[in-house]
This record gives sequence, structure tokens and C-alpha cells, in this order.
Amino acid sequence: MSGLKPIVLYDIPCVVQGQPWSAKTMITRYCLTFKGLPFQTVWLECPEIKPFYEQHSLAPTTLRVIKGTLTPIHTLPVIMDPNTNRLITDSFVIAQYLDEQYPDTPKVMPNSTTALVYVFQTAFHNTIMGTILLASFRGAQKLNPVSKEYFIRTRTEQFGIPWEQFVTPEKREQQWNAMRAACETMDEWYATSSGQFILGDTPCFADFMVAGLYKWIQYYFEDQEWEEVKRWNGGRWKRLVEATDRYLDCSK
Repeated sequence: MSGLKPIVLYDIPCVVQGQPWSAKTMITRYCLTFKGLPFQTVWLECPEIKPFYEQHSLAPTTLRVIKGTLTPIHTLPVIMDPNTNRLITDSFVIAQYLDEQYPDTPKVMPNSTTALVYVFQTAFHNTIMGTILLASFRGAQKLNPVSKEYFIRTRTEQFGIPWEQFVTPEKREQQWNAMRAACETMDEWYATSSGQFILGDTPCFADFMVAGLYKWIQYYFEDQEWEEVKRWNGGRWKRLVEATDRYLDCSK
């Protein structure tokens, strides 16, 4: 859009230059591109995120119990909109802000669907919860060294098990089966739609959540694992990734 200053997207880098590491930041990247809003990326390594929050007096994204203590968690994405001088955290809240602040752009939560999309987000997170150890282990391998060390240390503290036990053969099988079950559940959701996307023929925030998951698997799981996943459910997830790739602008 002409006349707008580029929105700054704070994102996590990986070992592939210019490629986003986080599925959650991919959601915001999809939204910005879908809406045609100019943006640029500032990369933050994992240990830099908490100091960034503190520097800008931002509230933690969430709280988690780690070693019996309720611990503030600081996550990306964050955007800084120089057109309004506002910092916004959390991909869902960012999407709401973009729809409200830029009403003349395509909406990622159209036709008063915000509450329904929020319910979808909760169901989505609950559905994939059983894959978290495998996903953590695979993803860590593609982080830059400073972030990888931080990620492994904080995840072993969070889950209370040694890193090498995240993907023992038994746990890997359990998590892979959970992944397959999650895909079956989401396939049932999509089967009720009249189009390729959850609301029909046009993608929305919910689709960008799901597409971000599968793009993340394509990027960071082992090649043979992605080859298997993209054949599941009649190739639905491969088609979804291909249909939304146009909105995953990694050039900025």
C-alpha cells in the first residue's frame, strides 16, 4: 500500500539465511503479505527475545509452570507499526490489529469470525499437543548455535527430561502416531468446507495457522517425514502449502 511505512516483523532466524524458523511467525508473515502491507524483518536469536520484551516494557506472551514455578514466557512474533508507533505481540492479536487498523485490506478474520477463529486456534493447539517433543527435537537442529543452545536448555527444563530422551524410538513412534491422528482430525475439519480453505475459496487466519505447521514440517523435519506427511489425507496438506506459499514472503 502506497504511503505506508513498512511494518517491522520480529522473527527468529535459522541456519538457512532469510528463512523463518517459527511456525507462529510464519502466520504473521502470511497475514502481512495476504493483506498487501509493506513490511521488513528484524531477526532476533532466541536469547535476545526476553531482553527485547523488557527493553520495550512488553508483557510476557504467556505463563508456564517450569520446575514447579510459574514462569513468564516471551515469544515471537512481535510487530512494530511505525504508522501508529505501536508494538503488538502474539500472532492472533497481531491479526486482529491488522484487520482493525487497515480495514481496506483483505481481512484474515472476515465476516465477524474472530471468535470462531479463536476457538479454532484453541482446538488446533490441542490437536497437535502430542507432537511437541518430536517437533522440538527436529526444529532445534536448524537453529543457529546461540539459539540452539538456549532452546535445548529451556525445553529440557520445561519438560523435565534429558534432551536425548525427546525422540527415543518409543517416543518417536508415539509422537508420529499423534501427528497422524492430528492430521486425520484436521482433515475432518477441512472436509466440511465448500472449498480448499476452511471458509471456502479464500484463506483466512485459520488456514495460515495450519499451513504454517505443514510448512514448518517441510522445512525442519527429515525429508522422508515430509514426504510421508504430504501424501496423507489425499495430499491435502501438500496442496494447502502450495496454495499458501504465495503469501509466505521471505524476501524482506
